[in-house]
Amino acid sequence: MTSSASVAYPVQIEVAGPLAMFARPDTGVTPTSYPVPSWSACKGMFESLAMLSDGQAWICPTKVEACKPRGTVGGVHFQRYTTNYGGPLRKGSLVGGGSGMQVFATVLANVCYRLHGEVRGAKVNGGNARHYLQDLFNRRIKQGRCFRTPCLGWSEFTCSYWGPFRDDEYEVDDKFDEMIPSMVVSVWSHPVTGRFEPRFAQNVKIERGVLRFAE
Repeated sequence: MTSSASVAYPVQIEVAGPLAMFARPDTGVTPTSYPVPSWSACKGMFESLAMLSDGQAWICPTKVEACKPRGTVGGVHFQRYTTNYGGPLRKGSLVGGGSGMQVFATVLANVCYRLHGEVRGAKVNGGNARHYLQDLFNRRIKQGRCFRTPCLGWSEFTCSYWGPFRDDEYEVDDKFDEMIPSMVVSVWSHPVTGRFEPRFAQNVKIERGVLRFAE
């Protein structure tokens, strides 16, 4: 007999859009995007569809696949992007005058990713929150419903598509290989109700279009 603790509860989703920004912290005030979403960005996209507020179960990203339209040349495509910032980090003169500040960034263009994850959590009071969250996520994928519209990093970069894998239209870009010297994993100490505590991984490999997240 297989125990409930050893049962896997996988979930997956494809996301795509004209622009994406998964900012590298080391690029400062003129941010540049990672070529693929980080672990925390993937977690946020999963939670855009379904999450449990009590934290009894949560979705842990396991890998992300960079995709391209079938039969085309893949690769990463960057472009310049300018937006207006109206937050508290503006110069005093701009804040006093009620003016915004232009922010320049290097973002990704025309992206498509397949996110893979696994529902985790403890069995509480005889209930199986992992199965419930997996079922909720899969039902929302099938129905085209979400908690909020998934975005590709920055909130203004909403997905033009999110849903089941489109195997007849897209494929994993297996010619894409890259080494990322340092990549942010998460900014919180714990996946649920954590405190601010950024964590990084070194020498992160994207191999044949796939980035696998370490435990």
